[in-house]
Amino acid sequence: MRRAVLVVERKEGDIREAIELARSAGYQVLDVVGVKLFGQQKYGVSTGKIDEVKESVNTFDADTVIVDFSLKSSQSFNLRKAIKVDIIDREKLILEIFAKRARTPEAKLQVKLAEMTYELPRIRELVRRVRLGEQPGLYGYGEYEVERYYDHVRRLQVKIRRELQKVQVHRKVQRIGRRRWGMPFISLAGYTGVGKTTLFNALAKERKAVSDMAFTTLTTTTRSMWLAEGKYAVLTDTVGFISRIPHYMIEAFKSTLEELTFADVVLLVVDMGEPVNIMVRKLETSYDILQELSVDKGLIIPVFNKVDLLETDGLEHKVEAISQHVYGCPYVLVSARRKIGFDSLREAILRIVGRFYEERPYLGAAAI
Repeated sequence: MRRAVLVVERKEGDIREAIELARSAGYQVLDVVGVKLFGQQKYGVSTGKIDEVKESVNTFDADTVIVDFSLKSSQSFNLRKAIKVDIIDREKLILEIFAKRARTPEAKLQVKLAEMTYELPRIRELVRRVRLGEQPGLYGYGEYEVERYYDHVRRLQVKIRRELQKVQVHRKVQRIGRRRWGMPFISLAGYTGVGKTTLFNALAKERKAVSDMAFTTLTTTTRSMWLAEGKYAVLTDTVGFISRIPHYMIEAFKSTLEELTFADVVLLVVDMGEPVNIMVRKLETSYDILQELSVDKGLIIPVFNKVDLLETDGLEHKVEAISQHVYGCPYVLVSARRKIGFDSLREAILRIVGRFYEERPYLGAAAI
């Protein structure tokens, strides 16, 4: 496990999330250095803060500095030169987690595309520095070799996009086929780690792997779900959301996230075991991403999960606080682990999709 110093804003939620991301990527966080302001021109942080980070690196013998925000290419190079250890920004950290979690060919392609999109501006910066004589070329080679590598990455990027377009076409064919069964599409959404997969397993009677690590699910899994006598739905588990995720990462996972765009109902899962301010932030992040995916607000059912962790008074307080930030359909209280509130959840779904069982003949769920 690599030894890291974490640089993060002084906010409770941000610190907790940044430590969790670092742990999920395989880093041991030895020290946390808080900053008030990110985005300083040359390094992303003030020069005084760099001295503090260097001292922490030396004290704890760290080999990596994780910066919990996105660095420009030049800032990343400057920080590495100043601190003299590996610099990992928030985007790179998320990509490392994605790479560790990717299991299917589709997921690996999506991660590779996101990695190359992240690396291209850094290769351009390397070319610029080689020309100025500030940096040796790639693996010790010169400007020409670096530019050739840049062109190679661009060509590979185009090739992967074509492969993912084929996946999108395949998913479209699958969706058309499932529509013929006369069942509505239900998709799970929400922040990473809120219990989506546990809920999926309970509703679909599945045994997908569950972990407290971030981004356990990177590809979709689809199964049938019982709603009422003679009424089934197609239930899909999707990749978790996270705050401050760049647009290119959403684009890279478009073939997976499209399941949300075409869903008849989106179950937006919220972890009720967290502090209210963190729940609100994660809920708002999820709504923002769903909006970017053009999901109709009227199809979103907020699902407040892990209610079994709270006493009645504490639950009522949290529900009152979080409900003020909910739009779309009325919320539902559940415990995926204890299977509490599932009748109310199914009723909420049926209020939206009941028309399917009147308009379409039901052909059965066995084909899923």
